[in-house]
Amino acid sequence: MTRLLAEGSPSVGGSMAVWLLFIVAGMFVGGAWSAYQNGSKLMTMIMAVLAAVALLVALGSLFNLMPF
Repeated sequence: MTRLLAEGSPSVGGSMAVWLLFIVAGMFVGGAWSAYQNGSKLMTMIMAVLAAVALLVALGSLFNLMPF
């Protein structure tokens, strides 16, 4: 019985990693916006791609599509 409960419950480290990935994605979005306002197309694209990757990994971990 205890084993069943332990397997189904998310770990604290996993949920913290998801929160940190969402925070990192938000910071990359902010960096992309700042680079866009400064007229730097290359940095805008780099920050936007990094934000998208961080968001996809966070969502994948959140919905247990990716082991983290």
